[in-house]
Amino acid sequence: MYEPRMRTKSMERFVCSKEPPNRSESLLRDSAKRLGISNAALEQIEKPYTFIYQRLPVEVEGEVINISSGIVLHNRARGPYKGGIRIASDVNIWETNELARLMTLKTALADLELGGGKTGIRVDFEKIYGMFKDRFKLGFYPFCDMLKDHIMKEFVDHFVERGLVRIYIPAPDMGSSGREMMLFYNRTHDPAVVTAKPEGIEGWLPGRHEATGFGTAYAILKYLEHIGKDPSEITVAIQGFGNVGSHTAYYLNDYGCKVLAVTDFYGGVCHEEGIDVNELMDYARENRTVKGYDDKHTIDNDTMFRMPVDILVPAASGHVIGKENCGELGVRLLVAEAANMPVSYEAFLELKERGIDLLPDNYVNSGGVIASDLEYRQGLGGTRYSRTQVFDHLRGRFDEMFGNMLEIKDRAGSFTQAACDIALRRIYLAMKTRSLI
Repeated sequence: MYEPRMRTKSMERFVCSKEPPNRSESLLRDSAKRLGISNAALEQIEKPYTFIYQRLPVEVEGEVINISSGIVLHNRARGPYKGGIRIASDVNIWETNELARLMTLKTALADLELGGGKTGIRVDFEKIYGMFKDRFKLGFYPFCDMLKDHIMKEFVDHFVERGLVRIYIPAPDMGSSGREMMLFYNRTHDPAVVTAKPEGIEGWLPGRHEATGFGTAYAILKYLEHIGKDPSEITVAIQGFGNVGSHTAYYLNDYGCKVLAVTDFYGGVCHEEGIDVNELMDYARENRTVKGYDDKHTIDNDTMFRMPVDILVPAASGHVIGKENCGELGVRLLVAEAANMPVSYEAFLELKERGIDLLPDNYVNSGGVIASDLEYRQGLGGTRYSRTQVFDHLRGRFDEMFGNMLEIKDRAGSFTQAACDIALRRIYLAMKTRSLI
């Protein structure tokens, strides 16, 4: 049985800082109570197996800049560590740790033979560009591409030297893309070393680039089917218009939903009659932002969050909806987490109290890792998949996950809690079978 006791906090003592309160641990404790999993066993599941800190010395215009990075290998009871590489100015150990834990829950919910890991690389591109812009004349984005190449080549060298090939299988996350994944293949010539490789690289998977956005849209479609709503009746606002947000908008629009507003880091656009998503995607692809697409109909994040829409899709960074702004949300039906951890535990409880459903990140954005699993198996020498087969596989997995959540939703209390129950039970059984707890 789950009984209160003093938690050892062994990792916190070692790194001399306390893990901030976070949603994944709170949900895991709730699930452990329902499943009758002991505190001792739960701590073995919550805490990561390995944390690696790396200093990446990078030469820029004759000067050496030291970049901090870290790899968290959380749990591999069900298979190799799997998780993306996040490159951002605010990355830290605890965020990377929670993202790795979330990936463990995500792969388990999707019933993949993979575990969870994550990489965080802390880079303030604007600050570094400010140091060199007088010497680097090509502009901000070319500078960022050049710097990222240097950083990733250094990181890949560390990765290979530490023997992490096929033990930890990286993929893109915020700030990284197939361009960076290609560098792993260049160094190893192993198609199974990394997923989301660019088209034409040995072992690449058709449909992987769109998979997370397609999965997000399909997850929303399953929800609308469940509550008996036609997509043509539904209005949507999307925060974030990178790979995930843009493809989510594209497929929701294709299904018949009306996308009213989109924002990214630099700006936003709002059309009450619905945005021309294809045109916006073309603009954003060329300009790397939606800012400037339509200066007469701009919108910021705070205003968009207050818009009266049926569905809100946070598809950018984490921790954007908390107790301080949850009460101001204008969403009527559903928040679908295309980003990782965008809604705090307190905000989740408030949404639940208001009767607004939350489809959790380990379900909504799992299309990427489901497709990555196919790409990884393909790289090991398996069957070559077509784009049609990949999308059919995604639909099948999402149908299965949604059915599993529905089966226990009333008992668990919500989609979010049901998803955590399913994942935790699978991880616990795998660890128990392997005598790891």
